[in-house]
Amino acid sequence: MKRLTLILLIVALATVVTNVAFAQDRPDRPNRDPNGVFWKPSQADYDRWRVIEGVEEGATIRFWPWALTPDFEDYLNQVIKNFEATYPGVKVIMEGQPAAGARDNIRNSFAAGNPADVINMSDGWVAEFAEAGVLMNMDEAVTARYPQIREEYVDGAWNKVTYKGASYHIPWYLSLSNVMAVNTLILNELGLKLEDLPKTWEESFAFAKRVREESGGKYYLYSFPWGELAGLGVLNVFVGEGIPIYNADRTQVIFNTDPRAAGILAAYKELLDNDYIPRASLTDDVREMIDRFSEGEILLLQTGPQLLRLVRENNEEVYNNLKLVNALVGAANIRSIGGVQTLVIPKATKFPNAALAFAIFLTNADTQTAFSREVPIYSSNLKSYDDPFFQTTGTQLTDSLRPLAKEYFTTAVNTNILNFPRLAEVEQIVLGEFQAALLGVKPPQQAVDDMARRINEILAAAQ
Repeated sequence: MKRLTLILLIVALATVVTNVAFAQDRPDRPNRDPNGVFWKPSQADYDRWRVIEGVEEGATIRFWPWALTPDFEDYLNQVIKNFEATYPGVKVIMEGQPAAGARDNIRNSFAAGNPADVINMSDGWVAEFAEAGVLMNMDEAVTARYPQIREEYVDGAWNKVTYKGASYHIPWYLSLSNVMAVNTLILNELGLKLEDLPKTWEESFAFAKRVREESGGKYYLYSFPWGELAGLGVLNVFVGEGIPIYNADRTQVIFNTDPRAAGILAAYKELLDNDYIPRASLTDDVREMIDRFSEGEILLLQTGPQLLRLVRENNEEVYNNLKLVNALVGAANIRSIGGVQTLVIPKATKFPNAALAFAIFLTNADTQTAFSREVPIYSSNLKSYDDPFFQTTGTQLTDSLRPLAKEYFTTAVNTNILNFPRLAEVEQIVLGEFQAALLGVKPPQQAVDDMARRINEILAAAQ
């Protein structure tokens, strides 16, 4: 019996040592600070992290992150460990979700009456569930009750998507949208320099033809994830070109009255028809676009810096030859807030205060700064940018962006594209008419006219 007890003790100690080593020794996380407050908090840290009142005693809540496990499971496990020490007696069960089908999985969970208590959603999904009346109103839960906490968040991220003037999400991590990766292997082969690259989308259309022709059909300038992002992305392109989306009182969309809207669709169609962009752009999602770039046949990649790790995983040679430059912009040179990952809480949760406490904890300055050390994402909490980490650079490809982040997020504008009623329908309308124009089913002007007419029917019904 003593021998068995000794063996079990040795196994337990070995497990603890292994877990600690796994949490702290990650060569693929060179910016991690294993001795920092996140990985080695004190009781004083737990005390100052405890900011939500009335947390239900003995609560067990479920948390759904998507596309983060297993890559960041050790980080998320440490978040949960810190949270449970901050709110003793509360337990968090993490149920990591794959990227594929995440939106439908969330829909199905609500339909079945069994959603998680805290759910990670892309910003473009939130309005659908807010309009359905199934989400906690965060302006009531946070802004009204804890105004000092609300003030910590990037304003454009908090208001990225609203329903009837209220926010139903807490912003989590952000992405810079003003950078672009360049494959210098292709650049050098074509005898080009970084300063030769186009600066605007309009300039890029002619440059796409140039790259295709001068490479003998070997390379493309860029590809697109229109299979995933074309819907709302098209409207953002209009905004970037200075095309008004709404009339003065925001009761109707009017983008179709500006000839530049149809012109943009015509330009995309020309790129597609002449094989100046991969035809797969029509159906690719973001991951497929990045995989295509990783194969070494695409010159430019415009995506969040945090996703460049996928290029490194796919093709280290391409990754090691990347340079970052300013992203292509429209004629209006608008700096938008970019993508916002959010946290939402079902209105019907049995543990509203515990769920809110976890969402606030996951987005506090210390927790988010530690996440930014894991991967080049950017905190929605302004206090993070007081940390020396965000005021210095390093040796990694994206490290030079850190000192620019605070100024970027405090000045970037919100394009309000996500504030349509029945947003999921609007998204499908834009996507359908966009595809009809690019495939030659409709002339571009008819496509944008039909797009506007159908959206205006939704706006009229909502008034």
